[in-house]
Amino acid sequence: MVEIEACDVCVVGTGAGGGVLAYELAMAGLKVVSLEQGPLLAEDYFRVQDPPGSVKNFGIRPHTTWPSDPHEAFFGNALFAPTSEASAVRSPDGFLQYQVFAVGGLQNLWNGVSLRFSADDFASWPISYGDLAPHYTAVERLAEVCGTQENLPNLPDGDYIETKPFRPVDRLLAASVVALRDTDARAIPNRKAINTREGTHASCISTGACAFGCPVGAVYKFPAKLLPRIANHANYHLRPNAKVTRLISSADGKRVTAVEFLDTATGSTHRLSAAIVVLAAGAVESPRILFNSATERDPGGLGNRSDQLGRRLQDNPKSVLSTSLWRLWGKRRDFDIGYGDPLIVMGRGTLADGSTFPFIGHDSQGIPDIPHYLTGLKKFPPAIKVRLAKLMFNSYATIGLFCPGEPNPANRLKPGAKRDRFGIPQVEVDFTASPKAHQMMAAMEAWGRRVLRGASGTIIHGSSTNNGTGIHYAGTTAISADPNSGVVDANLRSHDFENLYVCDGGAIPSLPEKHLTLTIMALAHRLSGHIVREIHGRA
Repeated sequence: MVEIEACDVCVVGTGAGGGVLAYELAMAGLKVVSLEQGPLLAEDYFRVQDPPGSVKNFGIRPHTTWPSDPHEAFFGNALFAPTSEASAVRSPDGFLQYQVFAVGGLQNLWNGVSLRFSADDFASWPISYGDLAPHYTAVERLAEVCGTQENLPNLPDGDYIETKPFRPVDRLLAASVVALRDTDARAIPNRKAINTREGTHASCISTGACAFGCPVGAVYKFPAKLLPRIANHANYHLRPNAKVTRLISSADGKRVTAVEFLDTATGSTHRLSAAIVVLAAGAVESPRILFNSATERDPGGLGNRSDQLGRRLQDNPKSVLSTSLWRLWGKRRDFDIGYGDPLIVMGRGTLADGSTFPFIGHDSQGIPDIPHYLTGLKKFPPAIKVRLAKLMFNSYATIGLFCPGEPNPANRLKPGAKRDRFGIPQVEVDFTASPKAHQMMAAMEAWGRRVLRGASGTIIHGSSTNNGTGIHYAGTTAISADPNSGVVDANLRSHDFENLYVCDGGAIPSLPEKHLTLTIMALAHRLSGHIVREIHGRA
């Protein structure tokens, strides 16, 4: 066992919450150590080798199969942790959680969509929108979020830089949404954490595929934007390849005294003492660490004295639809492809009982190397497919729609019997999509089809899932005023331990339709101020 010099704050994880938190604490002068179980990726890891769309014959190769699913390409990314390293046991017919174990976490493959939750979205929280509003503003400035002022109560405005312009596909889709003549249906410029300021350091170079990794660091992530500012500070230390195995708690069960981790590069075990420990490893990994830290005093895992740890696992049910817009057939690209999805669409769906629900999403048009827009044209011979690919190349469009998750206590993580390749116990997942979730997805898919048809859509390929492919995991360490209904309090501190905090998607008690990443970052910014005051108060 290698003992590490003690620090003020140990932050486990370097994603949305952990990155902002480490930066703010280090800038405030605290001695901070970040532990990340994956490596620091090379600066040119996502460097573009060939311009998008430059593959000969538009990606049609002898082994190309028809039809293909255009919605599966993203999930084959090599950065996603394999089953042997994942926090939870995975099965093809189960909950398919996706994780990235590298400095920056999931934000290495983040699409950058940055939306504030509304005042209504905080109804089940012990804090209000007003409590978080200044922290939203702070992280919007840190992350350089682009957007426009729209004055929509359900989608609060923020502090934005200029957006990328709409392209022909965006204008067609926006016009189709307007043509629905539905007061709840809106189409506005997307809000994304991307540097759109031309001529500045790491400004967007318009690859149109943010979610596959930005080659220049224009999309916000900790290693690209904030780590360089603190990397050489004497009071900050980043330890990659540090896989946390458990937390060590005091004999009286009031405090966490140390963090034990495995150096995956050397195989050695280390122990780091810290005045404060913050788990920011994600809504699946943070509970796993707490479960694996069980003691005689806390046999169900740390922070679990009310049996709430791991409960209410949520992900946004989603519907994704793709088509080719015939009005764009044969059109040459004389526009900036930008970041691929300059448009947000939103509306409300109706369930069988007459109740309604909100949904929100965005369009997507990149420059594909594989022409998924030919999905379903199985009867055409290869030569015709090539001609069609060239004709339809700039006409392909996708809409992804998301609706609220459901805080069902039965959807949960729990200690498992299997171990990962490092010998660390994984958690198991109990998750079932409710009949309501299926109704919501069906309603979203029907709405999306109307929009695509109105925009001149041809063959529409649609799929809906609530099995973890939304990658908006929440609820497993929920924030609550009552210790019997959650894991952390209004300041994200464990109800059971006075120096243990959790700051990731798990703290979000009820997942609205909106992307949760900006809210995690705002929570981290708010928590940083609380921790600085606490540490200074002890001095």
